[in-house]
Amino acid sequence: MLRPLTFLFLALICCAGTRAAESVTIGQHYSINSPTLAEDRSYRVYLPASYRWATNRRYPVLYVLDGQTRFAHTAATAETLAAAGDIPEMIVVGVDSTEQRSRDFTPTGGSTATGGGADKYKRFLSSELIPAVEQEYRTNGYRILSGHSLGGLFVLHCLSAEPSLFQAYVAISPTLDWDNKIAQRTLQRTFETDSTVKGFAYVARSEDGTAALADFEAVADTFKNKAPPGLRWQAAAFPQETHTSAPLLAQVDALRNLYQGYRFTREDYAKGLAYAEEHFSKASRLMGTPLPITEEALSGVAYALLESKPKDAAKLFQRNLEANPNSADAHLGMADALAKNGKWKDAAREADRAVALAAENQLSAPAQSYFKDRAARIKEGPKKKGAK
Repeated sequence: MLRPLTFLFLALICCAGTRAAESVTIGQHYSINSPTLAEDRSYRVYLPASYRWATNRRYPVLYVLDGQTRFAHTAATAETLAAAGDIPEMIVVGVDSTEQRSRDFTPTGGSTATGGGADKYKRFLSSELIPAVEQEYRTNGYRILSGHSLGGLFVLHCLSAEPSLFQAYVAISPTLDWDNKIAQRTLQRTFETDSTVKGFAYVARSEDGTAALADFEAVADTFKNKAPPGLRWQAAAFPQETHTSAPLLAQVDALRNLYQGYRFTREDYAKGLAYAEEHFSKASRLMGTPLPITEEALSGVAYALLESKPKDAAKLFQRNLEANPNSADAHLGMADALAKNGKWKDAAREADRAVALAAENQLSAPAQSYFKDRAARIKEGPKKKGAK
């Protein structure tokens, strides 16, 4: 059973005594009862900005371990990179840890009496948490697992034990010396016996001593020499970062490498629709999952055509609107296209719809003002041109 709890993650600090502080909410906090682990477990969920209004969209999910410490920066990373066009928008699920991290994240007991629960924790994810998330939210089936330290060890264990559970694995400063370097040994065995493993794997290190560096290089060599052809991988070093600070930069780098070639720049707009479609088709083939042309890319291509070929541009704006019927941007683009083609009454209608959606979708006050100003200018168009 899921029990939603409002998760107030950050507080704005105001000037002394002048006004009350306002809490800033990042995501929601939930609890799930796990029969597998025989306990309640907490997790946090961040939904991308478009989730509220783009009801026809489905999203990949990034599961990040140690959610109580890594959820906030990971959610911010996902939001920032998506806004920059480096990655698609995604749902972020931060799975909180307990004091039993060594129990949950280690594949064997090693030198402790409490380790060795990784397979049970993996069953909790696969049979309880993931189904709950996928039932509750509009997911597209693409799953990413990210873990740090012992969590990174668990990520590599999942890649070895059940590689199809996630499509991408991110292990940041993993604990590679556990049980006589079991992570490297099991990875090598999996790669040698299963050539069908596919997807993406990323492993990163921070500043390391001699032994830790040797362990990392052994894992990197295993990927280099043994990884099946269907598995893309990247090994990255952050020698200026400590074990604690490495996740901040490594998570950014991992997502950018995962979605290599995804970004469609402003300079690409003028290259046309065929180029845009091939761009996202190529990214889809690399990722092994469909990555449709984005709203921003389709709109950009349409605007690039608007001056020279307004009728062709209108067709692209209409396609964008059909794909994104609740988008204020898509309606405003359609308004511009209709105005360019002299259909002022229809343009005014679409502009008003854009303003209404900007309010319904709870866009920022500056964004709503922008849509109002643009709508006013479109409505002024016929008067300036002497149209009736």
